[in-house]
Amino acid sequence: MWTLPRILVNKILSHAQRSVPRECVGVLSGHGRRASAWHPLTNVATDESRFLADPGEQIRLFVSLREAGSEVVAIYHSHPRGPASPSATDLEQAWHPEALTLIVSLDTAGRMEMNGYLLRDGRVEAQELTIED
Repeated sequence: MWTLPRILVNKILSHAQRSVPRECVGVLSGHGRRASAWHPLTNVATDESRFLADPGEQIRLFVSLREAGSEVVAIYHSHPRGPASPSATDLEQAWHPEALTLIVSLDTAGRMEMNGYLLRDGRVEAQELTIED
């Protein structure tokens, strides 16, 4: 089970809404399966239905997390017009197999949906999420 503070979930959902029609991308850091901090990243993908975190931002973030003794807990992105499940591209480009992949769908009737997965070796493993106040 993965634990996410409600305030971080709200920040992810807001980031996804502000990014439409593009996908958003970011990282949650913390320890183990418990997230404690939110790090939005700039999507530099040229195709609005893809995401590519700005490489410089990503390197700076990972260096600062390492120096602080923190870990990447989750990598999130949105699907503005698709389901909250991994696409074929998501599987091909999964670059952090020990981190949770969070996907937010805005393609729902009046509500947002967020699901978590582990993407390893081309396999999708749905994960249980706990949201705490």
